[in-house]
Amino acid sequence: MKKAILIFSLGLFSVTANAQMVLQSGGSSTLSFRKSPNFKDAEASGSKYFKESYQNARVNKGDQNFLVRYNAYSDIMEYNNGSDMLDLIKEKNTHFVFQDGSIYELFTYTTKGESLERYHQVVVDNNDVKISKFRSIELIPGKKATNSYDVDTQPAYKAKEEVYYITVNNVTSEFDGKQKSLVNLFPGKEEAIKAFYKNNRIKENDSDMIKLGNFLATL
Repeated sequence: MKKAILIFSLGLFSVTANAQMVLQSGGSSTLSFRKSPNFKDAEASGSKYFKESYQNARVNKGDQNFLVRYNAYSDIMEYNNGSDMLDLIKEKNTHFVFQDGSIYELFTYTTKGESLERYHQVVVDNNDVKISKFRSIELIPGKKATNSYDVDTQPAYKAKEEVYYITVNNVTSEFDGKQKSLVNLFPGKEEAIKAFYKNNRIKENDSDMIKLGNFLATL
């Protein structure tokens, strides 16, 4: 019992740089985190966040709420303990349910020959079929004027195009929303998929992906 109280207390005070800490509260809720490195943000327009404010979130399917936000530039979940801004350790913090209903999950997969471990927003999760999307922000470098007619441009954070993924049998693949992309993932179901696409004009947006995911869960 004393150990649990000590671990919880560490989360209430300043955390030293590079230290990894575990915070345990009542019930099944646990956070693993480190203090964010000290660095000065580039003087850039825009934001690294789709939502700047911290939200209550349940982490790792626990029952306790923590103040968390998603850094879409660094692909990191950040935790506010009241005195420090802390980075949640990816491999130990894999599932987030935010108070606005959005769900983020850590996915591991290979695409275009590159092994990736990234947070996706889950669009639909039904009967072992998941459709998710990776939302990210990039930093566009500023430019110095090259002549007297030109002007300097400021660096700017800019949202990149959302990319959808489908997970079947625990294998995650990039998904373009097209019928032919599903045939190999659901062998023997080509006719059912073809009929569904004939009756539904599926586009790459959340509402259509939810409709498609719920259909695929019935195959």
